[in-house]
Amino acid sequence: MGYRFFCLAVVVLWAGGCSDPELARKQLQERLDDRGEELNLMLNEANSNRLQEASGLLVQLAFGAEADLDLYVTDPLLETVYFANHKSKSGGQISDDMRCDKQPFRIEEVRFHAPMPGRYRVGVDHPGQCNGNKEPAAYVISVLQNGIRQEVRGSVSLRQFDVIVLEFEVKELEGSST
Repeated sequence: MGYRFFCLAVVVLWAGGCSDPELARKQLQERLDDRGEELNLMLNEANSNRLQEASGLLVQLAFGAEADLDLYVTDPLLETVYFANHKSKSGGQISDDMRCDKQPFRIEEVRFHAPMPGRYRVGVDHPGQCNGNKEPAAYVISVLQNGIRQEVRGSVSLRQFDVIVLEFEVKELEGSST
């Protein structure tokens, strides 16, 4: 009987059934961090020619096949551009809504060709899962403005909406009047 119990314990431990919750949390965070790094590398490759863009504002959300994430960008007029509001009065416009049926590396973008000065806020929503995945999803937010890139990496749980994952200011261009 002792041998059977030992074999059962080995099988349970091997299958991960008796894992330490803290260890499981750390392992999940490591996987999310690794996935964030992969997404960042893919986004850098996709943007290799865009860093030289002279003007405008481009906000990107990069994520993988494991989730359906949504990008939200709120402009200084407090109007939010997202999948249900494709264009803002200030000139922001979103790309396609990238759902589970799209390619595995997904990028949603909001572009302002002539961004107005003021505070911008970026949010990320995780309304749905893909392929039965219930773990949090890693993402990278990239902001390209006048040839300068700023990035934030994070993760969001299923059915969680992080209203503000990044805030930034767009300065008034020198020589322009209000």
